[in-house]
Amino acid sequence: MKLYAGPGYKARMSRETNRKKRNSPGIGPVRPGAFLRGLLPALLSLLLRPAFCAAAGFDGNSAGTSSAQFLKLATGARGVALGEAFSALSDDSSALDWNPAGLIKINRRSATLMHSPYLASTYLDFFSYAERAGEMGSWGMSVKYMNYGKITRTDTAGIETGNITPYEVALNVGFAAYITGFNKDPEERFVLGATGKVVRSELMSSDSTVSSDLGILFPYFFENRFQLAISAQNIMGTLRYDINKYPLPLILRLGSVTRMGDNFLMTADIVGPRDNTPFLAMGGEFSAAFSKNLSFALRAGGNTRALSDLKGLRNIALGGGFRYSSWSLDYSFSPFGDLGSVHRISAGLNY
Repeated sequence: MKLYAGPGYKARMSRETNRKKRNSPGIGPVRPGAFLRGLLPALLSLLLRPAFCAAAGFDGNSAGTSSAQFLKLATGARGVALGEAFSALSDDSSALDWNPAGLIKINRRSATLMHSPYLASTYLDFFSYAERAGEMGSWGMSVKYMNYGKITRTDTAGIETGNITPYEVALNVGFAAYITGFNKDPEERFVLGATGKVVRSELMSSDSTVSSDLGILFPYFFENRFQLAISAQNIMGTLRYDINKYPLPLILRLGSVTRMGDNFLMTADIVGPRDNTPFLAMGGEFSAAFSKNLSFALRAGGNTRALSDLKGLRNIALGGGFRYSSWSLDYSFSPFGDLGSVHRISAGLNY
């Protein structure tokens, strides 16, 4: 069995080698000083915002203050198996649900389909499609659908009056584009990603709203082995329930991916949801190949989200996947203690 790094990584290393050979005066590595001047304000804004916005949430006392909780559920078995630390690594159409700037990593076209029976007879479905739009960037669209199963309605006397099937759905359209360094190699540029979305909630009553996501990918560092990402999801929009309005769940992410070798990588995300306490997510992926077209990967991860809320095995994730030519099939397993376990299966086409 031959170990390999994967076509995307090899392509980046090849371009890095060619860049060094060219030794063009207009092309060079990102200077640490310039990087820090741009990075530090963004990090401070992300990490210190909860301290200055206590009234707006970002703590355990804010649980239950946001609507459309299905928007916080992770999509794509690969990202889930990495402990939900995927904002810097996302490199297919599912990036629309993690960090839209990741769409820039698509070679030509990408499609992802996921089905996941969730807890208590609910289920989550996700479909996304994206493609390159020339040298400047990529665009894509996605649908995220949560079905809450059949629920029996009763009146105030407890008499059954029929059944309802509540659901929530989000439709996204997004893009990613280079915003700096057009005289440099793609790996040395900053990338901006954004989505516009429509969210509809159909429970006892129905309501719809619009929102958006923003994401930034930083240039690669350390010979293309390390990358940072920042994203903000669901940055506006409210849904009305009865007479009250509740905001969508704003989620801030600071993520990284580190390639430890040709066949192993690690990811880490600091996640700050407005309606709960910030948490750390980490994951690792080992990949190897049976042949030029057939490879497999093993993944594991975990996070510190709501550690004391459940009993039993929780806050970890395991999974793996196979890739044959342009096709991929990934699986993840996530235990939720006494509530049960969630299995996700996603299929992808990247060509």
